[in-house]
Amino acid sequence: MIKPVLWTPGFLLACIANFLLGMSFYLLMPTLPFHLLEQLQVGEATVGGILASYVIAALLVRPFSGFIVEHFNAKHAYLVALAAYVVFTSGYLFAHTVLAFVIVRLGIGVTFAVLSTAASTQAIDIIPSARRGEGIGLFGLMSSLAMALGPMSGLWLMDRYPFAVIFKAAVIAGVAGLLVACRVRSPRKRRRPAVAVLSLDRFLLVRGLPLAFTLAVIGLGYGMLLAFAAIYGKQLGALNTGLFFTLMAVGMMVSRAFSGRLIDGGRVVLVTNSGTAAVVLGLGLIALAQGPALYLLSGLLAGFGFGVVYPAYQTMMVNLGGHAQRGTAVATYFSALDVGIGLGMLLAGVIAARFGLAAAFATGAALSLVAGMLFALRLSQRDIGGAAETVIAPVETQREH
Repeated sequence: MIKPVLWTPGFLLACIANFLLGMSFYLLMPTLPFHLLEQLQVGEATVGGILASYVIAALLVRPFSGFIVEHFNAKHAYLVALAAYVVFTSGYLFAHTVLAFVIVRLGIGVTFAVLSTAASTQAIDIIPSARRGEGIGLFGLMSSLAMALGPMSGLWLMDRYPFAVIFKAAVIAGVAGLLVACRVRSPRKRRRPAVAVLSLDRFLLVRGLPLAFTLAVIGLGYGMLLAFAAIYGKQLGALNTGLFFTLMAVGMMVSRAFSGRLIDGGRVVLVTNSGTAAVVLGLGLIALAQGPALYLLSGLLAGFGFGVVYPAYQTMMVNLGGHAQRGTAVATYFSALDVGIGLGMLLAGVIAARFGLAAAFATGAALSLVAGMLFALRLSQRDIGGAAETVIAPVETQREH
């Protein structure tokens, strides 16, 4: 049987736009903590709270973003939200107080909630059903590539230029992504008939909430690394903390290169368990690191694990929702990530202020282990596990039109 073509012009342009958006985002991620510490003179605990403010805003809007995608054109929602994201990103140039900075972060959170849900839904619409796991992995690979280049570029700029240059570079990348996204052609698909009765399932995929919970707990460690890995690397004497994020992204790219095919082949539970184990190991090693070598190795392992876990959870969530609730399923997936990443930033800041960053990363490792055991021992043995293993193959062969 001949596989349907994956790399269509629409999918290629969607991937390029996703990469450029990722560059805009990851240029700033490792440098913003330094900006807050050095320019705005705030403490570590406050840094975590300020950085997490965008996630809080995204979480409040995320369920409605799925509703928007279900009832309106995903491409139009994507373009409007992406344009607004660029506008708010330019606000960093004028945010000279903590309050102004928080307002910018909140605006970015609102727009990012809609654009990420719409972008992923549009990509899933373009990807052939029989290659969904592989396509989701490759689409996410563009974010991983941006994570490899963005932090290193941002930290390189930080060492040589004022922070304003980094903010301008992020705006330019966002504008480029918007121009490319305008060229993407995707099929318009009817999601579900209009329903008069409002229910929770129209905003969040109720059946997927157990999956969302375990994903959120695993996402804690990701939020900790995004906010504090660069600062921790400086404490350990790493000369180039951007290399941590590059190795983390390399791990993601390597894992995404093959995990999607395993997911499409019905091995999603095995893939998820293996990826979670790598996340736990990576977070555990960074907590134990005494120098740059183990610190960098932990980034590679954590990246490998997250690169496996994220597309696996997204594919399971989408398949649980089916075609009619695809936008809702994507929104639920990203809501779980929002909760995990935001709480991870907050938790790391609070723990670091009292016990140090090593203790924060150790906590992330322990919580990821608990979430992994919950999935392996309970969820994968119940209806969600059955759906994970069986829905991916048989359901994807059905006609969607």
